[in-house]
Amino acid sequence: MTPHCGLRRAIFLDRDGVINLRRPEVMYVSARDLFILLPGIIEALVMLRDLGFLLVVITNQRGIARGFMTEEDLADVHEYMKEELIAGDVQLDAIYYCPHEEFENCGCRKPDPGMILSAVKDLGIDPAHSYMVGDSPSDIEAGHRAGTFTVRIAQEPDANADMTFATLLEFAHFLESKNGPTEEHATGRRMTRKLYNE
Repeated sequence: MTPHCGLRRAIFLDRDGVINLRRPEVMYVSARDLFILLPGIIEALVMLRDLGFLLVVITNQRGIARGFMTEEDLADVHEYMKEELIAGDVQLDAIYYCPHEEFENCGCRKPDPGMILSAVKDLGIDPAHSYMVGDSPSDIEAGHRAGTFTVRIAQEPDANADMTFATLLEFAHFLESKNGPTEEHATGRRMTRKLYNE
């Protein structure tokens, strides 16, 4: 199956825990030296890009609302992330972030789908042929609400996600082997790939 005419496919990527090492709760990646790419990320993103997907980061960053960092701090971290990825021949198509706290009801903070829907509109993306990849339940809910397929990065399967993989690289290998959305996806059947550590 192919996207609707003129629309593109995308991989929507949560950041912390998918692209870079997630820090402990209430600790934030507020400076360059705290941003550490996870193993295999460059290879995974190159594979996904070569399959024709846009690469779009979708990240909650309430550390801004809590005063642990500024938007300027976040911009510098993201500039460093882009530099690290470009050094591996990977260029992101867009980065969307939410600086708000949970109680602000902003509409952009996951599990709300606002950031994904903004990217869909801005970049001409077909959500029905795209994937939201994240390591938390809020990522999966946001993807479902935006109309994408959902991929949970976890060591145990997630019944709420369409698929579960231990790493982004394992998901990329799966997509490469299928060369795009599978027939199971086309018919709306939910599947869990047991590619996690036993």
